[in-house]
Parts: sequence; structure tokens; C-alpha cells
Amino acid sequence: MTRVDVPAVLHRLARLPPGAGLTLVGIGGRGGAGKSTLARLLPGAQVVGTDEFWDGAGFDLERLRREVVEPLRAGRAAVFHSYEWEAHAPRAAPRRVEPRGLVVIEGVCALHRLFRDAYDLRVWVEAPYAVRLARGIARDGEGARRTWTEVWMPMEDRYVERDDPVSAADLVVDGGGGGELP
Repeated sequence: MTRVDVPAVLHRLARLPPGAGLTLVGIGGRGGAGKSTLARLLPGAQVVGTDEFWDGAGFDLERLRREVVEPLRAGRAAVFHSYEWEAHAPRAAPRRVEPRGLVVIEGVCALHRLFRDAYDLRVWVEAPYAVRLARGIARDGEGARRTWTEVWMPMEDRYVERDDPVSAADLVVDGGGGGELP
């Protein structure tokens, strides 16, 4: 695992040989660390969020593996129904991700053991607790503070302790506002 800044991630991606026209990248990190921001900085990337695989009670990572990772690795399009957080239900229209170019799977559980070996590059975004909490509250509102501190953040900590996605990362990016992520 190497600690890098965003330009180093972009440089590393540019050096990866695409497998059958596809480069699959996993970007993991705790909530509010800067995963989505980093994914948006990757030119031309098709981005799939693990949040799209929420089932109302938890993340359906087996479905993510089955409907996205496996088809893409087999050279087939990934077709799936994203979870719509506002409606608390899956979207009616399916989403399609083509098996070519740069495809990024980003989210807290993006480097889960179920599919971490499928990636051409694994990136972990790290940020301090206070930064992550402030970003979460800014996005979700002050009313979500208790959910962040009592549910999400402890759940993420248990996942990181149990699954150890950090040690599986090829690169670790500082998402804490030290100048690496805008």
C-alpha cells in the first residue's frame, strides 16, 4: 500500500493496461472521506456507487458482485436497479454500465472481500473522523448527526476492522482536506 495524492492516482490509472478494453477500479473509504469526489475526478469513468445496492436494511454486496462485477469481468454489460434513497425503493428503470474504458466502483464497501480481487486497482480514501462527520452533516443535515455518530460511523468501523479493506488497497489517498482532494 502506497500513500499518494490525486495526481498519482491519475498517473497510475494511465499506466494500467486495460483488460479486454476494461479497467475496473475500486475506491473504498469511510463515509465522508472523499470517495465520490475522487471518482468524479477520473476522466471518462463510469461510476457505480455501493450506495446503489442498499436494500433498505443493508448493502446487498452479493447483488453488486453478481450484477456488476461478474458481468463486467466477463465482458458483458452490467444491468441493475439502483436504490433510490429518497423514495426508499429501487428505481423502476434499470441502469446499464458498459464493459469498456474506466469503470469505478466506489463506496464504503467497495473493497469488500467478495470482489476486491476483481479490480485492476484498489484505492482507499482516508480522512479524519471530524472531517468525515462534518461532510456527512453538510450533506445530510444536522438532523442526521445522531445517525452518523451512532449508526453509520460505528458500522463502518466494524466493517474496516472485520474486513481490513485498507491493507488490500494498492494506494491510499488523503481525503482529509490536506490539499489532495478539492
